[in-house]
Amino acid sequence: MPKQDSREARGAACPVTLTPQSAENRGLAWVIGAFLICPCHLPLTMALTTTVLAGTTAGVLWRAHPLAAGILITAAWAAGTWRGIQHLRAAVSVDTLRRKGNVR
Repeated sequence: MPKQDSREARGAACPVTLTPQSAENRGLAWVIGAFLICPCHLPLTMALTTTVLAGTTAGVLWRAHPLAAGILITAAWAAGTWRGIQHLRAAVSVDTLRRKGNVR
């Protein structure tokens, strides 16, 4: 019999089952965290980051290249928001499947 090397054969990568409530909580935490570094708060984020990194090489680079720093903050915001929305969507889909009786 040939050996199966699929995800189904090996099992889940993460053995922890995610309940709809915990997925929703994680999603909200990601979205709220992303809101704190939202590009509309960029002047506050830049000032805070410059203060925290003061006296370090990273602080000098951050202050010398504000455009690159802004792009980095915007990318982090987009990634955090996307991750939060993915958790929220997973919570809704698992809850929907449980109501239909397809998932235990």
